[in-house]
Amino acid sequence: MTTTAVTEKIPTRKQTRTRKAKSHEQPADPALPVEAMKSASFSLPPSLLARMRAAQWRTQLRPDGHHNLSEMVRITLTAEVERLEAKYNRGRPFEKVEKLRTGPSPQGAKRGGQLRSLQARQRRATEAGGDGA
Repeated sequence: MTTTAVTEKIPTRKQTRTRKAKSHEQPADPALPVEAMKSASFSLPPSLLARMRAAQWRTQLRPDGHHNLSEMVRITLTAEVERLEAKYNRGRPFEKVEKLRTGPSPQGAKRGGQLRSLQARQRRATEAGGDGA
């Protein structure tokens, strides 16, 4: 395994820490600007989230493991975005999109409807027998 020292700035503590770069990581190129990270929120099934957390934790010290969940998500999504760009846009980044659709996907809307139906049935069952009189 090839390792190189990488300096990461931890913005919350304004300290610098050094760690060994994993073989799949590219060494920092001083000629390239550093891009700030931005938090994002996505909905995932709890079972997938649990598997992702377990996989990251159990493999973090392996050569192809990930230092943390953010690194795991970034590397995985980068590979998928590059695959889509190669397949559908001659390997170039797609044109920026200003606004994405909001709201649930068709599958999410169906799950939401099923959940609301279940909650209504449970509420009616509780109201029918929950008075105690």
